[in-house]
Amino acid sequence: MNAAEEGNQGNAPKNQNNGWHPADHLVVRSEIEPWPEPVDGQALLDELARTVQRFVVLPRWAGEAVVLWIVHTYAFTLRGVATYLGVESPEPRCGKSTLLDVLGLLVNRPVRTANISPSAFFRVIHELQPTLLIDEADTFLYSEELRGILNAGYQRKGGYVMRVTYEVSSAHDLPGDPKAGGAPPVHGGGSGGRGQLAKFSCWCPKAIARIGRLPHTLADRCIVLGMQRKLPSESCERLRDLEGERLGRQCARFVRDHAEEIRRARPTLPEGLNDRAADIWEPLLLLADLAGGDWPSRARQAAKALTVGAQHEDQIGTLFADICEYFAVNGKPQMFTQGLVDWLNLSEARPWHSMTGSGKVTAKWLALQLQVFGVRPKIMRIEGRRANGYDVGDLAEVFRRYIPEAEPDALQEELNQHSEVEEARKAETSPETGESPAA
Repeated sequence: MNAAEEGNQGNAPKNQNNGWHPADHLVVRSEIEPWPEPVDGQALLDELARTVQRFVVLPRWAGEAVVLWIVHTYAFTLRGVATYLGVESPEPRCGKSTLLDVLGLLVNRPVRTANISPSAFFRVIHELQPTLLIDEADTFLYSEELRGILNAGYQRKGGYVMRVTYEVSSAHDLPGDPKAGGAPPVHGGGSGGRGQLAKFSCWCPKAIARIGRLPHTLADRCIVLGMQRKLPSESCERLRDLEGERLGRQCARFVRDHAEEIRRARPTLPEGLNDRAADIWEPLLLLADLAGGDWPSRARQAAKALTVGAQHEDQIGTLFADICEYFAVNGKPQMFTQGLVDWLNLSEARPWHSMTGSGKVTAKWLALQLQVFGVRPKIMRIEGRRANGYDVGDLAEVFRRYIPEAEPDALQEELNQHSEVEEARKAETSPETGESPAA
C-alpha cells in the first residue's frame, strides 16, 4: 500500500457501511474478445449441442433451439428482433435453473436475476445490452410494469420505455436532443431541477424460466421449452466442468465474420408458422443456414415442432383442436351441442379447462366462447332428431386460424371419406323399395 492509500485509509471512517463501497459493486458492460481465427459454423453448432447435452436433459428439438439462441445472443443487434426463450417446468428439479446456469456460461453478456425493480430492469438493458436470464419469473409477472416491459422488449422498433430523467448523460437517448425530435424539458421533480424525457431501451434476448406456465401474451413471444424431470437412466455432468469462454469467443468471431450476411438474410420459413412465430424463429434460422450441414433442416424441424407444441398449450387453440377432433372422430359435418359438451367434459387435463371456472363445460359456456369468433349454435335435424348443434362449415375458418394446419386437413379428409361412404350407401339402396337392387 502506498502513502496516499495509507493516508486515505487513515482518514476514512472506521467500519462505515461495513466496508461496502458503491464503486466496488457497479455493473459495467463487458465485451468478449472474438476468437483469433475464422470459425466453422457447423462445427461450432455441433460442439455447442454436445456441450449443452452434457449438463442438462432437454425435450425433443429444444437442443437445436437453445444452441441457435446462444449464437443469436451475439448477433441480435444486427436484426430487428431479439428472440426470447421461455423455460417452463411443471415442478421443481426439472432442470430449468440448470439450463440458465449453462446459458450463463455461454451467451453474450449474461445478466442473471430473480429480483429486480422496474427502473433497474430497463436501465440494465439500456446500458449493458445484455442477455437477460430471468429465473423464478413469478416475481416479474406480478408487476404489471415489468410484464409490459417484457412484452414490448423483443422488437427493436417499439422496444423502449419513456421516463423523465434529471440526469444529463450521453448514455440516454434524450428526445430533448435535436436528433431525437427536440422534445422540451420537463420542469419539476423532487430536486426542483429541470427534467427531460428519456427513451430507455428494453430490447435484448431474454430467457425466462418459471414453475408453471408463462402468461399467454409472454409465451406468444417466446420459443417455449417444456422441461421435465430426468429419468434415473439419464445422467448429466457437474456444471463446474463447463468452461464456456472459448465457445463464446468463437460465437463472437463467427458473427463478426458474417455480420453483413446476418443483417441482410431473408431465410425461407417453414410452412405453418404464424406471424409471431416467424418473427422469433427467423433470426435463428438464418444462423442455421450460415452454418450449413444438417443445421438448416434441423432448425426448421425444431421450429415446426416447438411451435405446434406451443399451440397445443394455448387455451383457446386447444379448445378448438378438441372440437375439431370431435368432428373428425364422428366423421359428420353437423353435431348436436350436447354430444360436443359431453366430449369436452372428458378432457379435464386440457389447458382450456381452467377457463370454465366451475370445472364443467355447459352448452351456455361453450356458446359464449364460440360467439366471440362469430360461431353460434343453430337448430338442426340429425337422423330424425331436432336440437341445437354446430355445423363444421361455420367453424372451418376458426380452425384454420387457431389450430395447427394438419388438424383441419385431417378433419376435411375424414369428412370427405364420410361423404363418399354415405353416397355409396345411398347408391346401393333402391329409392322405391328401400332394398338393394337385384343383380
